[in-house]
This record gives sequence, structure tokens and C-alpha cells, in this order.
Amino acid sequence: MSSYEHALIRTQLRAADLAAELSPLLGLELTRHDEGSVYLSRPASDGRPGIVGGRLYRNRYGYPLNDPDEESLIDRCDLVWDIGYSRRDEDMQLDEAQRLFREMNSTGRWPAVLLRGLDLLVACWDVHCGYRDFPPGTSPDVDHRALWAPCRQPLRI
Repeated sequence: MSSYEHALIRTQLRAADLAAELSPLLGLELTRHDEGSVYLSRPASDGRPGIVGGRLYRNRYGYPLNDPDEESLIDRCDLVWDIGYSRRDEDMQLDEAQRLFREMNSTGRWPAVLLRGLDLLVACWDVHCGYRDFPPGTSPDVDHRALWAPCRQPLRI
């Protein structure tokens, strides 16, 4: 399992452009590194110590071919936002990631999927199906397609 939660976002924006839009909307600090990487972070919520956030980058986890036996809910997402919590508490990290995810979705701009690590589907949002939480243990992969199929994004032409 990954040490981060991951928000996968459907947008045709580059990571730097999405970061520039998200930063003021969610009260995030935008940091750019010399090699072109962008990071979004902010203090943890509810007075918790620590920082929450991470790198925003092109999705490299999706399966690029249109093979129904290999389909995943994340295949049609363009960007990944790694969301970590500096205090290394898994439950608080998930809580902080869910808060950021809900805040991002409240803007109504970008369909998105939230994964715990890279293995478990936590939630998704798009304008058509709205916000959905998934039962514990739900996979974003084909095994649980019946649960997430209504939230699958259309192919781009």
C-alpha cells in the first residue's frame, strides 16, 4: 500500500495550471520545484499539528488500453495528487485527504476519485453521479466495476 492517499482528477489542464487554480480555492500553498514538479499543501485542519498535501502530477497509474478486462475507474483521470500528512498518522491522513477531496469537489469543476493508497476506492465525484462514498475494501479495478460503473468517465474523442 502507498504511504499516501491519492486524488485522481479528470481535467485537461497541466499539473501546474490545475495547481494554480486549486491553490486559492482551497487555501493551499503552491510550491514549484526546479525540475518542474508542483506541490500543494496547507496546515492540517481542526488545529492538528502538521501539514497535509503533496505532489500533483500526470497520472501514470491508469491502464492506457481500452481493454474491459483491465479497466479501472482511474484510467480516464489525467492527474494525481498525492495527499500525505506530515505526522504519519494513517487515520488522520485519510481524514485530511477526505476533507481536501470534498472541498475540491464542492467547486463543481473536476470529476475526481479518491483512493486510499493505490488499492482502495474511498469516494468519487462528478457532476452526473454526485459525491459517492464506497464500502471498505472496494477496489477501483474491474473486480468491483458494478459499484463504480455509474461514476466512470466517458472516453475523450
